[in-house]
Amino acid sequence: MSRTAVAILSTENLLHNLRVLKQCTHPAKIIAMVKANAYGHGIRSVSQRLDGHVDMLGVASIDEAIALRKAGVKAAILLVEGVFEANELLIASTENFQVVFHNEKQMEWLSKCTLPRPLHAWLKINTGMGRLGFHVDAAVAAYTDLLNHKYVAKPVRVMSHFGCADEKAHVFNQKQKTTFNYFLDITSHETICLNANQEQSFCNSAALFNFPECHYDFVRPGIALYGVSPIQGVSAAELGLKPVMTLQTSIISIQHMQKGNSIGYGGRYVCPVDMPVGIIAFGYGDGYPITAKDGTPILVNNVECPLVGRVSMDMIAVDLRGVSAHVGDTVVLWGDGLPIERVMSHTMNISYDMLTGVQHRVKFLWTQV
Repeated sequence: MSRTAVAILSTENLLHNLRVLKQCTHPAKIIAMVKANAYGHGIRSVSQRLDGHVDMLGVASIDEAIALRKAGVKAAILLVEGVFEANELLIASTENFQVVFHNEKQMEWLSKCTLPRPLHAWLKINTGMGRLGFHVDAAVAAYTDLLNHKYVAKPVRVMSHFGCADEKAHVFNQKQKTTFNYFLDITSHETICLNANQEQSFCNSAALFNFPECHYDFVRPGIALYGVSPIQGVSAAELGLKPVMTLQTSIISIQHMQKGNSIGYGGRYVCPVDMPVGIIAFGYGDGYPITAKDGTPILVNNVECPLVGRVSMDMIAVDLRGVSAHVGDTVVLWGDGLPIERVMSHTMNISYDMLTGVQHRVKFLWTQV
């Protein structure tokens, strides 16, 4: 019999979360972020379920975009990191992928290429995140170049990205807003705008909840789409979101430990009394964080029980004193009944790397609407 580690993915909850985000951001259009294998949920499966329900899908590379087309996905696709070499501009033009331009090298490649059809281009502005994008003064020139390029379709859209949107009161948020608005003011001048009907996008998941004044024309939800809160101190349930992924397995052994016995590598946990300990078929080899501390909550038969001892490659130990349990009983590591944010708080990880870290030996099973 195969291992019982499974990730149950809820189509219903995915579409529910999308409805919540649409209600929150209407009339802005939705660019659903499906990069990084749809935050660990499966880029093809997620995109097929969102196809026809969102305005665009956001991916990190042209390989991800091509994989979606091969899977039959019809939605518009945005390359949020642009192209990585000149020949990808030809592929993007041929496949009608939308392209973000964020550096001079990409602009140079565009200036030298011949394309079969005009590109749908976005300009990324570095308002302070410090990763990708043109600083404001250079952004104005790059925007004008895109507007005037014969292989660029109108409108040329513009975007930026918040660095601290999960902390609504962070002073950096206002600085970024001011910088973005400065760019918009400059490019609204008729000699630059050239009646281009510019459209904008600024909000990620946290920002679309915290800064409705910045919804503009497009929002780019990522983690919220998958039912995880993007805001510090606010639960997913408070935002109306439901977990898409429920990670579960089963108990494969019950050990009756005596007071003073240690559990797992390094003997980190020492039993304070005689106690039953369940061994479950999941570990860091499946994607559970090795940084999980003693006391990390795990659901056994819908009862929260504390993790005890260091996480192993294939197994985790759990204190069964508070529940009646048997070999074969179901265990939930996060998801329905146990928000991933609660598990995360007992680790040195964040929800993003926990979701994207679930490994391929875990079976992925989707519900159907």
